Amino acid sequence: MPAKTIFSMAIEYMRKHLISSIGNSFPDIKQRDVMFVITVPAIWSNAAKQFMREAAVKVGFYLLCLLNWVLFVCTHVLYKRS
Repeated sequence: MPAKTIFSMAIEYMRKHLISSIGNSFPDIKQRDVMFVITVPAIWSNAAKQFMREAAVKVGFYLLCLLNWVLFVCTHVLYKRS
């Protein structure tokens, strides 16, 4: 199995798990209210950064941010109380 497919599967699993966890704690929050951000270290080669972009896009991510931090997935919840 290609590495990109494995990385995409791992990213998708984390996304689904986070959505499920958020939904359990905040039932009013919908998937469209959550924005996911994946970052990669700036010292990674351009090829490695592109690889992660493509793996993320493959599972529906729209943007991959490049920062000087380790790879992590975080969520930013946009929640409006009525």
